Amino acid sequence: MKIGCAVLAGGQSSRMGKDKSLLTFQGETFLNKICETLSGFEEKIIASGANRTIGVSEVSGTSEISGAYDKNNISNGSWNIVPDIYPKKGPIGGLHAVLSICESEALFCVSCDMPLLQKSLVEYVCSFMIEEYDAIIAVTEEGRKQPLCAIYRKSVVSILEKQILEGNYRMMGALEQMRVNYVAIGSEYSWQLKNINTPEEYLEL
Repeated sequence: MKIGCAVLAGGQSSRMGKDKSLLTFQGETFLNKICETLSGFEEKIIASGANRTIGVSEVSGTSEISGAYDKNNISNGSWNIVPDIYPKKGPIGGLHAVLSICESEALFCVSCDMPLLQKSLVEYVCSFMIEEYDAIIAVTEEGRKQPLCAIYRKSVVSILEKQILEGNYRMMGALEQMRVNYVAIGSEYSWQLKNINTPEEYLEL
């Protein structure tokens, strides 16, 4: 099965008060760190949401990006920047957008507020993706399901669109309609799933 990747970077960042994707950690933006981690995938997509204007031109295989992102935000390979088809619907809108346009059979999807993500966890989650599942969802050692550190088959885009059109933007509601394998992530990996949503969490990071 061909698996691509997508970074969900179109959130409103209301609790943080500023764009989380452009926060810095260890000298790099959250977005750039995650893009570097996922650089090995053949197909790479960023869901830009609707809260920014992004223009993309392909130059020698590398994306040059204007607007809130510039070409220095993304250092490895060519990334396809995709706006939401249904704007301001939260993560479900971003997932719907990237799955609608991807060429891969499935996408490893992660939110832009997980700067600790490493290839070891990505490879571990991807190892569970087989034909019988629509989605693979990471579950922390505390039992927290992480629908934004997960793999989704392209075929579930119809489920996501139905949810959006019905005005139900809850990811867990969509997952109830899919064949899901919830993969337990032990202490070896769980620390990589830390979400940075508030100024306090950013300071702790």
